[in-house]
Amino acid sequence: MRNYALIGLIICLCFSRCIGLYDNLGAGEYNGYNIDANNNNEYNYAKDNNIANTINDANDSYKTSSSNKYYIRHYEWKYKGNLWTWDLKIPKELYNYYKNKPHNREENYAQYALSDYDKPYLDSIIQKFKEVSAEKGYSDYDTVMFVVSFVQSLKYTSDSTTTGYDEYPRYPIETLVDDGGDCEDTAILTASLLKEMGYDVVLIELPNHMAVGIKGGDGIYGSYYEYNGNRYYYLETTDTGWNIGEIPDEYKNTNAIIRPMIQIPKMELSFSANYISYDASYIYYKVHCDIENIGSGTAKNPKLYICALALSKGDGYVWKPDHVIELDDYVEGARGSAEAVVKIPRGETSQIKCVLYGDNFETVEVSSEVFNT
Repeated sequence: MRNYALIGLIICLCFSRCIGLYDNLGAGEYNGYNIDANNNNEYNYAKDNNIANTINDANDSYKTSSSNKYYIRHYEWKYKGNLWTWDLKIPKELYNYYKNKPHNREENYAQYALSDYDKPYLDSIIQKFKEVSAEKGYSDYDTVMFVVSFVQSLKYTSDSTTTGYDEYPRYPIETLVDDGGDCEDTAILTASLLKEMGYDVVLIELPNHMAVGIKGGDGIYGSYYEYNGNRYYYLETTDTGWNIGEIPDEYKNTNAIIRPMIQIPKMELSFSANYISYDASYIYYKVHCDIENIGSGTAKNPKLYICALALSKGDGYVWKPDHVIELDDYVEGARGSAEAVVKIPRGETSQIKCVLYGDNFETVEVSSEVFNT
């Protein structure tokens, strides 16, 4: 993964020297979950196929499903001495939606775990994990590790080998269809599943590595990072056998950037300006703006400002009229457009400027080259 400059919050790794069983791993402050450790070492080595073969319809058959609509993926992994198998039917339309999204516009990889479009499908997977955990009598701690062990079993593959790109962060659906990925891909998938289950998790961005942190209480032991007054215990997702709080030796005492699971819509803005008419005093231009939300979540209360700068008058001056256009919220993936007409006196130097701003996304500004009327 990329070795970014440290543009986020740098956190120092802390260690608990207590020795004992895991206990009382707390989930997110938003849902009140509390994990109680269950270190039951009595394993049943019989093959266990209790996970349903289908996600949305228990009566659907993979053998008769249309291969041009779904990817069929088979998974096998071990947890608590049981061999688990699972066949997932993943809509190709969903996979293609994410495959066709840009994969190079987000430095904050948490956004890949926070998409709205895949939530219904991921929720169906989460429900199966919950059902099986209830049937087996798993504690909340065991339920978390059940999910983690599933992701840990996926194949580790480098981006350059599988995609031809040096860096290609996958959305959760892509990792499931591709049957694995590298460290950021499995960390993104794990964080997405655990967050949707109600647990307070973060991404831990280390030099050339990524992992997950899960909020823990005073009774849990192991390696953790402190963030906003809470301890987030390290979760390794790239290989089997790692438990909560266990960190590979090469990452001990290493600073990290903590990426919280907060949706940040990312708006894209482009425009064109075309001459439409003139009179004795002014030249008129129609400005057409194209807008798209390429980030995660819904962009709230977006507004578009369109103006022609009055450069000869000094900084901050514009030719009237300028326009503020109030737009509807832009859900994830939404596209739209807006237009306005500006007029500029003859014989002036100007520049057309468009600014998109709102409640929960970064302001975007685009401008034309300077021109004469």
